[in-house]
Amino acid sequence: MNVLYYQLLKIDNSSDSVSVENFANAQNINDYIMDLITICSGNAGDREYSFNPTLSTTKNHIINFIENEDNRDEVCNTLAQKLLAVEKETQQRIAHLNNEIPKGILLLAYTQMTESEYKVLITKADYTEFLEELSGEKKSGLPTKKKIFKSFILNISFDDNGNYYIGRIITYDANTSTKAVYWWKTFLELNELRDDKRNTLTAYQAIKNDILEPIRKKHKQDYLCLRNLTIAYFRSDGEFNLDHYKDSIIGSYNPFDANLDIDVLKNKIASLPRKHNFDNVFNKTPDEIKDKFKDVITLTPEIDLKIKQDITHLDRVIKAKEDDEGNKYIMIRSDVGFEYAEGLSNHNGNE
Repeated sequence: MNVLYYQLLKIDNSSDSVSVENFANAQNINDYIMDLITICSGNAGDREYSFNPTLSTTKNHIINFIENEDNRDEVCNTLAQKLLAVEKETQQRIAHLNNEIPKGILLLAYTQMTESEYKVLITKADYTEFLEELSGEKKSGLPTKKKIFKSFILNISFDDNGNYYIGRIITYDANTSTKAVYWWKTFLELNELRDDKRNTLTAYQAIKNDILEPIRKKHKQDYLCLRNLTIAYFRSDGEFNLDHYKDSIIGSYNPFDANLDIDVLKNKIASLPRKHNFDNVFNKTPDEIKDKFKDVITLTPEIDLKIKQDITHLDRVIKAKEDDEGNKYIMIRSDVGFEYAEGLSNHNGNE
């Protein structure tokens, strides 16, 4: 990766100002930017977008940024001024909520990833003032822990003739609970490629077909548990987050069958958004999921076991049994079932 250009601007809502920021320690700030670009460029992003076809201001600025190397400083200042105005208007609108949009550093960068692949990166990072521990000298600086506040990544591909094509557009927001609409919709003038309904249906079907169904035959008990966990997650209100589902829902599951490799499932889950075209993060629409907490397991050609809802500690209710002759049975804890089976035994014994 090669950083071809970058600019840092301080956006201060309290003073209604934009200013170019220069740092004395060029190496430290360059390392910081390289790290930031690596994180943003390597991140899969939250959602995928396209430019709003009815708006063209931000898109035109970015095209100017790509095409005119000598004009990039001016473009950066223009975009920073636009973000300042958008944040000021947003701040007035949310004043009654006692929330404040913090002042920050706006980083704009143009990077070359391969011979033909490039990225435009626009990131808003928290701005802090700190005292250096050794010298006690007060300086302006960038945060070192929570680097990314909000970011925009536009992928560009060049052909052999020097023509370029805009590829995937993704955003990333460190605040996963409240995605800032002013950032992607008002400032960047983007449209979401997929709505929440489409995301919900596509993501659930992808998990069902690629993750759950392949383990159904060899890992019946684990299939049932993971299926019910997945349905419960999708049928609950709130946000779908691929990392949360992968690491917390699936990653924390302790399989009954030791041969079921959870890490393999997690790796497959991570690849689903690109394979099936859904976003990593979106608001779930639970009503779209029609599957219930039930399943039918064929025990013999004449008998099916029907599970109608999620069962906590299923292993305490259903157990396997094999007798000395190698015959395999299923045991189900049930007072009613016991009385029925006992009645059958007594009836057959009296014949």
